Amino acid sequence: MTKIVMHLPFPPSVNAVWRSNRGRVHKSSAYISWQAVAGQEWMTQKIKQPRFLPGDFSLILVLVNPDRRRRDLDNYSKAALDFCKLHRVIQDDSLARKIYLRWGTKKEAPLGARLILRG
Repeated sequence: MTKIVMHLPFPPSVNAVWRSNRGRVHKSSAYISWQAVAGQEWMTQKIKQPRFLPGDFSLILVLVNPDRRRRDLDNYSKAALDFCKLHRVIQDDSLARKIYLRWGTKKEAPLGARLILRG
């Protein structure tokens, strides 16, 4: 079984990923910025790990709430999975067979999010 662990910044909510302007839908600037920062973090971490999970996989996503606001935990997995696809860690997020989400501590996810993928 292949395992990949990522420590990334807290992802944007699925509600903040897309914006519309003059009838056209596009990625929000906050989402594009998060992808860039998360991509830099991943570049430093991927050296010692497998680079790709072919086929079906499972995801454990541990998040640390960055403030005191109440948040819907399930709104954050989409950005994390899309990040994995963008960086070719997974083929497609439709191949996820199990997704486990939970709030965690700063020790578990020092940057705000910890992704554990198993294939």
